[in-house]
Amino acid sequence: MRTTYILSYRIKDSWKFARDNWGIALHRICSRTGSFPPALAHYFVVKYSRIGDVVLDPFSGKGTAPLEACLNGRIGIGNDLSPEAYVLTRAKVRPVPPRRVIEWIEYAKRKLNPSGYKVSEVDEDVRAFFSSYTLKQILAVRDLIEETEDEDLANFMKALMLGILHGPTKIHLSVKCSHSFSMAPEYVKRYVKKNGIEKPKRNVLECLRIKAERVFRDGIPAVKGRAYMEDARKLPIDDESVDLVVTSPPYFNMQTYAWDNWLRLWFLGYSYEEIAKRLFHTESVDRFKEFMEEVLREIYRVLRWNRAAIIVLGRLKLRKKLVDMAETTAPIAEKVGFSVAGIISDSIPKSNKYLWYLRDEDGVSKEVILELHKGEYRGQGVEIDWENARPLTVIREVMTT
Repeated sequence: MRTTYILSYRIKDSWKFARDNWGIALHRICSRTGSFPPALAHYFVVKYSRIGDVVLDPFSGKGTAPLEACLNGRIGIGNDLSPEAYVLTRAKVRPVPPRRVIEWIEYAKRKLNPSGYKVSEVDEDVRAFFSSYTLKQILAVRDLIEETEDEDLANFMKALMLGILHGPTKIHLSVKCSHSFSMAPEYVKRYVKKNGIEKPKRNVLECLRIKAERVFRDGIPAVKGRAYMEDARKLPIDDESVDLVVTSPPYFNMQTYAWDNWLRLWFLGYSYEEIAKRLFHTESVDRFKEFMEEVLREIYRVLRWNRAAIIVLGRLKLRKKLVDMAETTAPIAEKVGFSVAGIISDSIPKSNKYLWYLRDEDGVSKEVILELHKGEYRGQGVEIDWENARPLTVIREVMTT
């Protein structure tokens, strides 16, 4: 099979020409490893679908592609088996107005009673990150969210909490640490002890309020989407009901999502061991091929005729051998019934690597983006002007206390 490669920088209106941190503030409700940038999602949503179309991401992560779909007049659908990813995706495609968040925080101020909680009953790995003062509030807020009857509001408050649960700033609730992934507790314990670090005392509701102000700064999408927490090989979606798929399947064992989010999973009431059993991880190329065939068959089933699927994959080292996941996946896609339109090669700057200390040749060195067509797909002929690229459908509401 002969496949056409193109460099992302050679595309004249490529997402590579978007400014740093392009995209509305809602995209940054919570940092999570392994996410593609909003500009990449915007590029494919705008150029490969029309207003009113349905855009699906079966591995939605923190919901970047579904959110860009909703912001641009499409119906964004996100799916992810990992609970924290589902919470973030749902928060983006079904956000609540700022006034509802303020009302909830004001209600919580009157209702919250942290003094009744015993931090000694919390796992010591969790206690390593928080002062007793802060942890009691976290527990109280978590229970209050669970009592919230409005499911979209409850989910949005969970997403805001995930965004401040750990990180390096004064609105993060933990000792200073990464905001992208949950650090190993033993490392944090040693670091705190060695450096005599005092765990910060935070006002959790005030931190939530500040976080919400930042998240709502650019508005929310006017179009609501849908979110699921299902196996991507068995989606609860009708046959031929989707107009575009933009997704990024797991990269073998390069990203261990359950462990990377163990603290967020604790807050949501899960253990990372339990979630790790659900998620697909392998170092076997054969198992990856089997998995991708099942995924692609499901994508083919839900995708309408004469439509496209964009699969963001990686070129990486696996057991000291270079594996191009796009080249590995392309023959499988053709077997399923897709035609392979081409592969876009997209270099990852070292500063953007998930494990920044890796050498340039280690880990995921490039994104390789596989463009698949079902039937005779024809593009929209849209050219993106990144200087003026803005959401089409956004609601702005001033957040006031």
